[in-house]
Amino acid sequence: MARRDTGSGDEGGRDEGSDRRRFLAGAATTGLAGLAGCGGSGPGDADPAATDPVEEPSTDSTDATPTPRPEPDDIELAPFWTTGEKVGVGTAIGDGSGRGVAGDDADGRVWYTLTRGALTGVRFPRVDLLNVRRLDFLVADGEGYAARTAELDRRTDDDIERTVVPTADDALCYRHEFASASRAWTLDVEYVADPDRDAVVVDVSFDAGGEDLSLYAVCRPAVTTGTAGDRHARATAGDDAVLSATDATDGGVVRDADGADYDVSLGLAVDPGFGWATATPVGDPATARLLRRGIEGERSRKASENAALVGRLGVGATDATVALGFAEGTDPTAAVDVARASAAADFEDVRESYRAGWRAWLDGVDVPDSVAGDATLEPLYRTSVMALRAAEDATSPGAGVASPCVPWGEVVPATNPSDVGYHYVWSRDLYQSFTALEAMGRTEAAIAAAEYLFDVQQREGGFVPQNTYVDGRTRWGGEQLDEVAFPLVSARRVTGEHGRAFDDLAFGYDDVAASADYVLRNGPGTGQERWEEEGGLSPSTIAAEIAGLVSAAAVASERGRTADTLVWLATADRFRRGVREWCVTREGTDRHDPPYYFRINGNRDPDDGTERSLANGGRSFDERNVIDAGFLELVRLGVLPADDEVIERSLAVVDDAIRVETPEGPAFYRYTGDGYGEGDDGAPFPVGTDTYGRLWPLLTGERAEYELAAETESGPDRPSALLSTLAGFANEGRLLPEQVWDREDGGDYGWTFGAGTGSATPLSWSHAAFVRLANGVDAGRPLGTPAVVRERYTDGSPEEPTLDVSLPDSTVGSTEVTITGETDASTVAVAVGGDAELIGVDDGTFEATVPLDSGRNTLVVAAGEPRRSASELAVAGARTVVAVVE
Repeated sequence: MARRDTGSGDEGGRDEGSDRRRFLAGAATTGLAGLAGCGGSGPGDADPAATDPVEEPSTDSTDATPTPRPEPDDIELAPFWTTGEKVGVGTAIGDGSGRGVAGDDADGRVWYTLTRGALTGVRFPRVDLLNVRRLDFLVADGEGYAARTAELDRRTDDDIERTVVPTADDALCYRHEFASASRAWTLDVEYVADPDRDAVVVDVSFDAGGEDLSLYAVCRPAVTTGTAGDRHARATAGDDAVLSATDATDGGVVRDADGADYDVSLGLAVDPGFGWATATPVGDPATARLLRRGIEGERSRKASENAALVGRLGVGATDATVALGFAEGTDPTAAVDVARASAAADFEDVRESYRAGWRAWLDGVDVPDSVAGDATLEPLYRTSVMALRAAEDATSPGAGVASPCVPWGEVVPATNPSDVGYHYVWSRDLYQSFTALEAMGRTEAAIAAAEYLFDVQQREGGFVPQNTYVDGRTRWGGEQLDEVAFPLVSARRVTGEHGRAFDDLAFGYDDVAASADYVLRNGPGTGQERWEEEGGLSPSTIAAEIAGLVSAAAVASERGRTADTLVWLATADRFRRGVREWCVTREGTDRHDPPYYFRINGNRDPDDGTERSLANGGRSFDERNVIDAGFLELVRLGVLPADDEVIERSLAVVDDAIRVETPEGPAFYRYTGDGYGEGDDGAPFPVGTDTYGRLWPLLTGERAEYELAAETESGPDRPSALLSTLAGFANEGRLLPEQVWDREDGGDYGWTFGAGTGSATPLSWSHAAFVRLANGVDAGRPLGTPAVVRERYTDGSPEEPTLDVSLPDSTVGSTEVTITGETDASTVAVAVGGDAELIGVDDGTFEATVPLDSGRNTLVVAAGEPRRSASELAVAGARTVVAVVE
């Protein structure tokens, strides 16, 4: 694969391999790689020429052979996860104490999601550790009629009407309502997590319509992220039948604090007790008769690997409480005891305790006027703030995951333990949550997120890996410089606006300096931009780099670190001048009239017409024809004004190229030619052909924040209108998706124009966008804009002092070089890959000998008057890359 130059010489760029677009080898065997967007990276995605090493992922979970596209199968002879289209999410967050930060002993250790027909994706004891694929219900007459509440395939019609109803505005409470179109039965099922035990509790009310219909619970475990090694059993506890599963085998991808595999057991119990129960292997003909025809056969006491736990709740009208309990260890007795205790508890008491925790937490949340009192907007706002809290792990405070689901999981195999899904921590997404937590008034939770970024995710040398497990262990180690830069913005907010001293935080100045120096050394080019697929010079990434460096400089300035302040500001100013030079085409193409920003440039020449082959489908384009709206980060982060001529021109190109008017309002593709989405017929991404990325609601939120900065007060793009548009993309469970369908034709899978697809719902980034925008509408400005950046660049960069410096050649044969120059500033600093030092200025001249390391060195010389704040300090700088060849 050819390599692309992302900058050289005085720009400090470096060669970046264009082979950064690998979605994930064998995606159909392991599931989706990535977040929010994403292509993802695994081994081989790091740039071997980079100044700093980029981490390899900690696991390799790809299987040897691809899995064929699954057909509708109610038995699931091959186990899969469940669709990413969730309509409910839940976890317990305490006993009503109202703490704003996860990690309290009162927080629950069980998380779950709901599809339209089932309880799915149950996690324990961490939010990144899956143990149950699905729990749903079977209605049968014992003579051949069998109806499952789970919708196993969108292409298959059945006679069940499925409705999801949020049952509270002050907690994540949901009820499934099922009704048969051909028979008279109805079934209501409500779910909560037990705040006092590690269990999900399910209240069941079945009206058999006067028939002798049997109701069964059907549980499909995948303990510690896979069915391989699972052991299932039917036993008796007291006088009641109980069901259990455990997995004590090695090979799990999630590790405990000692680096060992998790051993987890689960128990399934019901009050008043199962009338009949079996732990049955899926290959047994009795399993097929039961699940397809509703005919009970010989009960099975045990089963291995892919199996079903099935228990009859009653015959005819039935009211019961089902509980799914969990315990660490390989003895299922403890998990069964948890399940039995939760099932025996009064459901209304458990539900009230569950609500009390959420109600207390919401008491500390600000509800903006933009949504207050609105029948749609206010409930969505409350759900959004709860969804962000529910995405936080209880064992690692501040660790908010991207989404508690497996995108297109219905075709992602669940046999072998693997790191599927979005339930991992991306620094970029956690920064979005940080800004939302700030906006809603949950400052302590925001600070916990910032502490996590530095104390847990950051590596030696300032690097932050692409994503991590919640305990901080690297999952994918790709370099994305916005993920290194965004924590710097958070650090400034914590120590500046929120007034926290480093002595009171889990990170210190040296941690901030390490990441700022990493950006200085390795920017402006990035290994991958925010969509995790392409390397080069990206407007969105450069915006984050600038904001991060200015924020770090403000932290340094307030602590008297003059040398750091000067070199970080000089680098930020250079990147600001360069972003238009590197990322704006002046020639355009036959599709678009210049000037305008485009998604990413492979080198410093934006008009060389380089062909770029895109990820997730391999379509090729002149890179100037790959349009995205990432340049709006330059406005949101305070780098450029909203009325910048090229920004406005680029916005027109975006509206022409990637904007779609949906029934809810305008929505946007990530970029031209995106392939990360369903097939043309609506098939799930991992098995689809001719796949196309769909519309991303969070981009409507980003556009609205631009319109806030532009002070747009009328028309369809006014911020309040776009807030309603964004709300319109939520589903009936008040959850916002990663992607929504982009046309009226729903394909073979019956997708709805403007409604969520099978990718990932809820997405934390989408909910953070809604929360931040709602508060921004009240404030009349985008709340994610760092004040120090906006103040520095409101009227352009501060007027620079003079600086004339003699820099070394790009290649030298010595590990020392001498720098000389002249300036009218009082102070000069020099940095070689960071580690800035002041050098003396004598009558306007300076000279210094600086050491170099073997290999590549980024050298920055900066001059200025340090007795000003970072927002006012005028700095002149010179930057080059020097390679030492001895």
